[in-house]
Amino acid sequence: MKRNRTGLLVLALILVSGLLFAAAQAETASPTAGGMEPLKAATYSWTAGGMGGGWYTQAGAMSAIVKNTFPEITIKVIPGGGTANPLAVDQGKDDFGWGVGYVDKAAYNGVAPLYDKEVKNIRGLLGGFSVDFYHFLAAKSTGVNTIDEFAAKIKAGEKLNVAAPMPGTSERALTTFILENYYGISYEQIEKNGGKLFQAVYGDMVNYYKDRHVDYVIACLGLPGAAITEMTISRESTILEASDDLIKWSANTYGTVALESGLNVIPAGTYKGIDANKKAIGHSTEIIASAKLPETVAYHFVKALIENIGDVKAINPSFGKYFTAETAPVTMVPLHPGAEKYYREVGLLK
Repeated sequence: MKRNRTGLLVLALILVSGLLFAAAQAETASPTAGGMEPLKAATYSWTAGGMGGGWYTQAGAMSAIVKNTFPEITIKVIPGGGTANPLAVDQGKDDFGWGVGYVDKAAYNGVAPLYDKEVKNIRGLLGGFSVDFYHFLAAKSTGVNTIDEFAAKIKAGEKLNVAAPMPGTSERALTTFILENYYGISYEQIEKNGGKLFQAVYGDMVNYYKDRHVDYVIACLGLPGAAITEMTISRESTILEASDDLIKWSANTYGTVALESGLNVIPAGTYKGIDANKKAIGHSTEIIASAKLPETVAYHFVKALIENIGDVKAINPSFGKYFTAETAPVTMVPLHPGAEKYYREVGLLK
């Protein structure tokens, strides 16, 4: 009988030890949502912007937040660009990517001339990090106050001298869409009318405007845009206002910022001589991922950034102004299932 009791005691100790070991393992593993595989240590890549630039450094800072929250996720930041990133993610070269909202939507739907086919293997993770504005700047001496009036002058055959974004850039593409598909005119028509069209980087635009080679400038920048600041100091200027109809059409057609968001405003005082709020077209930035990214990785990536949102907002003043948990689920491509799962769990999606 004594031998049997000893055996039972040993068996009980083994069972207790097993339960304690399992509990310890559960405590050290990262928590997972129901139905998902647990996180496994792995390294992923994030295609951002030019090395050392804003997107590149911001991606690095957010990757550190994710790593500190969930050590299993290691992210290597790779140089990239707004129009190239959806392709790199779609083709499996990278797992994550910075994105421009309207560019991502154009990629997903295969909108020419940016993309010659649909890019369907991309998904949204978080949106609304910042807003860049399409500045249509004019010298006050032109007497023009709205984009509608500017377009009417081109349509009427007037000679205008304009500095515009370089071909191949996302801002050139969107402004081309606006001129051609909303107003029925084109950049080429400016030269056909006898005017001058300078296709330039922003630094050169400043000189063209200051030296009065052009009276109109089209540029896409965050607020305040350094180039626009310099131009408005050099000459009396005005920001040409976008109509509500233009803002709505652009948002519905291309995925720029919706009028209802209340974000489509360049505030009075942003630039010298601009003493009233000016409505403008804006595009938001977002993070995309491969549709093949494991659901649990997408889930925990989003969880880390939302639950450390104060640290995220501190990375960049624009994030501090625009990025919120409530707007994070708004991306211009379908949400990744892992991101959607997290947003539904915490009540950010119904």
